Amino acid sequence: MSAHLRLRDDVRLGVIYDDRTPFGSALSGLCDRLVHHTCKPVLVDDIASLGPSSSRARVAACFGDGALGSLYERPGHLREECRHPDADAVMPARLVADIDGRRVQLGDVCWSELAPSIGGLVDPRRAAHSSAARRLRQWLADAGALTDARQHARVAADGITFVGHATVAIEHAGVRLLFDPFLMAPSSDDPRGYRPLLASELAPDAVFITHSHPDHYDLGSLLRFGADMPIYVPSVERESLLAIDMRTRLEQLGFRAVRALSWGQKVQIGRHRVFAEPLLGEQPTDDEVLHPELRNVGNTYVVETPRCRVALLADAGRDALGTSVAQATEWRRRFGAIDVVLGGYRAWRLWPIQYPMTSVARYLLFVPPSRWGSSMQIMNDADDLLELAARCGARWIIPYANGGAPWYWRRGLGPAADGSGASLAAFDPDLSALTDACGARRSDTRAQLLILRPGERVVIDGQSASEPIAGAGGHWPYRRAPEVNEVCRG
Repeated sequence: MSAHLRLRDDVRLGVIYDDRTPFGSALSGLCDRLVHHTCKPVLVDDIASLGPSSSRARVAACFGDGALGSLYERPGHLREECRHPDADAVMPARLVADIDGRRVQLGDVCWSELAPSIGGLVDPRRAAHSSAARRLRQWLADAGALTDARQHARVAADGITFVGHATVAIEHAGVRLLFDPFLMAPSSDDPRGYRPLLASELAPDAVFITHSHPDHYDLGSLLRFGADMPIYVPSVERESLLAIDMRTRLEQLGFRAVRALSWGQKVQIGRHRVFAEPLLGEQPTDDEVLHPELRNVGNTYVVETPRCRVALLADAGRDALGTSVAQATEWRRRFGAIDVVLGGYRAWRLWPIQYPMTSVARYLLFVPPSRWGSSMQIMNDADDLLELAARCGARWIIPYANGGAPWYWRRGLGPAADGSGASLAAFDPDLSALTDACGARRSDTRAQLLILRPGERVVIDGQSASEPIAGAGGHWPYRRAPEVNEVCRG
């Protein structure tokens, strides 16, 4: 077999975990499937028919004896083995690869050598030569996952590049930071002349993860960066049903440069300074919650470069600890004005009975009975994002964390911008929600909306921003809100 073969760009990898816990864990999705299956008889497609009494009655039907009620030691108190699944009972079991429409699996993997082995197949210059690496290489070759085609080169891109969804690169003087890499494999279904940016084109110097939900913490993407890539993750003291201990889990797979950042810590990489701040929001409720000691543990990040100061908010919103809008006031006091805010506007307004239809069905277990009939909003909406930007003195707002390209909305992330698919406006509003809100408060904000399409970047320099620069991802082929970059200017 040629030593120059490498992993194809259009092959997507993943890890399946064997979950032997009684109620499931955050790693395997077993608990989410349990909640969905239990609640399925009372779920409804017609969201408009829900109201306080309907939501309360339907949730109550899910918590009877022998149903979800069996997960509790007593009313309002989840069993310990449900709150904190035994970490040793959830272990990697199979490597999966999606190849030409086929999914192939390999169970015979030396997990502690996986990251070095895959890193060597992505870039043959880092080839690993252990017996485990040779075995993995042969399996992927037999499956047709390797190629001798030349690897795409790193694309120089000073400034802020929107890769898609919540994936963003920030570069200055040749040093690049990458946040929440969720990279899609190129596909024949992609629009002509438009494709995802590749790991080799991004080639970061360090990676930062905001939280452990799979559209932010994606092993298939991380494996392509190699075992020695510095990866910064939120500090999780103890793995729970709401938060994966990413440092431990990555080290299990052979990553050698993982560091956990607690709230208030900072790190310097090149001339970037990165501050880890609390991720407020995207918790099971927007205020009172069962077991408040458990969280979807996450970080937002404030990045200082010689050109500008940038905040990346991921899925921030509000919860029992506070709101990201109020947090912005504190940022301005501590850091000075934030030049650029990258924030979501998804809102996620829902009734608790809607949780079983989402990717975080387990959140329902943490909703106290007093909230079963209440509508909640766990993420910022458009008005929240604009108010947050005003409080931290932002000059530009870049909306993100809501899909942004066909390869994301085909996976249920964000609305289909070409009108080919429908989405619930309460979960994934399109850009008009933001542009309308921005127009309504034009007189009381100086922030300008800057819409970056996947693959585009912008250079912020002092008090000015360049027009979006098309990157290696190609040109956007779909109509979006007209003149969106002009909505808040003037």
